[in-house]
Amino acid sequence: MAAKDSGWLGNNLGDDALENDFQNENPAALRPEDDVDPRPFQVSYRVSILKATFFCFLATLPVCAGFLIAYWFPAHWIRLICSKCRPGRARYVIVTDLDGRHCVEVIQYLSLGGGASSNGESLSIPYIVHRNLRYLYTSKTDNFVLLRGYDTGINCNEIHSMIRGLSQREFNERRQRFGLNSIDVPVKPIYIILLQEVLHPFYIFQVFCTAVWLAEEYYYYSALIVIMSLLSVVASLVQTRRNMAMLHQMAQQTCRVTVCRDGQELAGVEGDSLVPGDVIVVPPTGMVMPCDAVLLVGTAIVNEASLTGESVPAAKTPLPNVMEAYLPDKHKCHTLFGGTHVIQTRRSYDSRTLAVVVRTGFQTSKGRMVRSILYPKPFNFKFYWDSVKFILALILVAGIGFVYSLIVLNVSLYNAGGSVLRAFDVITIAVPPALPAALTVGTVYALRRLRMHQIYCISPQRVNLCGKIKLVCFDKTGTLTEDGMDIRGVMPASKGSISPIIDDPSTLPLCPLLQGMASCHSLTLI
Repeated sequence: MAAKDSGWLGNNLGDDALENDFQNENPAALRPEDDVDPRPFQVSYRVSILKATFFCFLATLPVCAGFLIAYWFPAHWIRLICSKCRPGRARYVIVTDLDGRHCVEVIQYLSLGGGASSNGESLSIPYIVHRNLRYLYTSKTDNFVLLRGYDTGINCNEIHSMIRGLSQREFNERRQRFGLNSIDVPVKPIYIILLQEVLHPFYIFQVFCTAVWLAEEYYYYSALIVIMSLLSVVASLVQTRRNMAMLHQMAQQTCRVTVCRDGQELAGVEGDSLVPGDVIVVPPTGMVMPCDAVLLVGTAIVNEASLTGESVPAAKTPLPNVMEAYLPDKHKCHTLFGGTHVIQTRRSYDSRTLAVVVRTGFQTSKGRMVRSILYPKPFNFKFYWDSVKFILALILVAGIGFVYSLIVLNVSLYNAGGSVLRAFDVITIAVPPALPAALTVGTVYALRRLRMHQIYCISPQRVNLCGKIKLVCFDKTGTLTEDGMDIRGVMPASKGSISPIIDDPSTLPLCPLLQGMASCHSLTLI
């Protein structure tokens, strides 16, 4: 298989026509991640055999401490064993978001079938997956750029021109690029969660303390600390696993839709096979939207409570066929968002209710909500940083005490081994050994109390910070107060007098009021 660049698809320049054709066909496909996340800063690396060998040699010397540091700080580990290079030749990419967090992503390759390039050869596309979003390499910017749907950079009249749907060839090509239309939140295996919990710095410190106490023959105290630590690890593991399973169940979406392709209607198509540009038929009885789609024909009544919290259904109208840039936030009254429930649709004459898919997977509104849960923004509370400063102060005091004890014990004619062992006691006392276990047990107990009140938390470390909250503000204006009205009933007026209220307008006799209501097309019966 040949690895062509096609402008944005590989390492070597060439076949720029494919890129131009693709961007003309899908002008919003390769744009910075502006409204989802600011475009991250990327630095590419490839493995240096010399650096990697030297690091492995040094990392094994102090009881494999170097490998632990590499696990805690993967970005620094990549910088130590790799050399910078162009993204097209790299193996790893260090992504730095605007909030300062570093993440190491492995470069993968997407293979397109024969005929993807102008000369009929196969293509190999470098890409990375960062926070469940796919970034493709483009030689124009020499960087990885987010692969987008039709949510920006396209006019409304261009979307209307897609009403006939995709051809099978276009669908196959986009299916390879965009992947499945699914919001898959994997549930980590128990051994992975256990390993991540045990390799926490607090528990590594506890292992060190236990080793010191066992060397000094404090068997009972060591056994008690080990039992407490095991119980806290098991409790944290069960809670984390339960939260992951709950989020996985919430994010799952399975449905079958009717799709228009090659001028034909294909019924019973799995929702996870949709791609941007597909035209779907929204049934009159409604459905749960598996993607973000723009309404082209017909109207719809949608329950958006799962996304906005609004209890009143919203009316959706067709997108105007004008030369105006389409923006999901601006044209939300024409957009059916993923995860919302379409209660019913109304067709125009004998036509079907049609919508064009604009976003799939984690780029949909529901996907963005799930991503905000999986990758919450880092908190910057004064209480948190005060806690970090306190721990650092304890470590500093322990270091001073260790050096002082080592000098004093050597003067007292202790042997070298005994002096070091006694000096280590200062370190084990300065930082309470039962601190991580106590924090974990307290957090698990707090989560259990919250769950009794139907309050769920997928970020347990924030429970301690919530104890410092003094004021909570709720924005309920959109739910409690609205700019619309709900019909209580009708009160017919005749001969200068108003009749009593009638709850069911269908019982009205033939009168001007009933005729006026029948001709008012803005009224919808749900």
